[in-house]
Amino acid sequence: MRPFSFVLLLALPVACSSEPDSRIEPAQVGWMEWPAEVSVATPFTARLVGYNPSCAQVQRFVATPAVDQSAVTFEPYFLITGQPTYCRLDVMGNAPTAPASITIVAQFFDTKADVPGLDAEFSRTYEMRAGTNVSERNFLAGFPIRTFGDITVSTAQVENGRTNAGGTAYASRDSLGCVSLHPFGVFPGYVIENPPADTAQFWSAFVRGYIYDAPALVCGQSKVFHLVTRE
Repeated sequence: MRPFSFVLLLALPVACSSEPDSRIEPAQVGWMEWPAEVSVATPFTARLVGYNPSCAQVQRFVATPAVDQSAVTFEPYFLITGQPTYCRLDVMGNAPTAPASITIVAQFFDTKADVPGLDAEFSRTYEMRAGTNVSERNFLAGFPIRTFGDITVSTAQVENGRTNAGGTAYASRDSLGCVSLHPFGVFPGYVIENPPADTAQFWSAFVRGYIYDAPALVCGQSKVFHLVTRE
């Protein structure tokens, strides 16, 4: 009877689901894109891509940034419940079928976050920063903050031809010498118009740069990534 009782205990949280406890899970930003330049006090949006929590039901995702006199900082987080049954194993070592009421989330989140207008008495830059996994972290404190790039706040006419971008990515070189950048969670990625001089077929790094429409096709693509730094 003991194995049978154990199976019943595993099933009880689904059959007798009361309001589950919720908790905050810091979200890692792996890739960010935002306008290269905006007008003073003009709101804009930033694209955030990162990892979703596993074995958890997301109730809410919060990506509202903090803004001070020098930077826009994203420390997004999930409000989640505990492990749904499909992430557990039964006594035979099999994963139970997910209940129809529970949605299995994708591996990555890809969202747009609103940023309020930034102040400037003269044209200047703000850093764009976010929590990302660049070293071992204190789970309760969240992810370390890293600068992904900057944004120009202009008091004059704005140039809208570029989208700044940065984050963790890997690159691959094909037989024709074309190098494609693949930020984690971004598909299909971007052709690098100015690849590093090394001839490595694959590499990964934290990169910063910008995306724009090149005046001529690069490896058959019009929208390309211009690499500024690689760490």
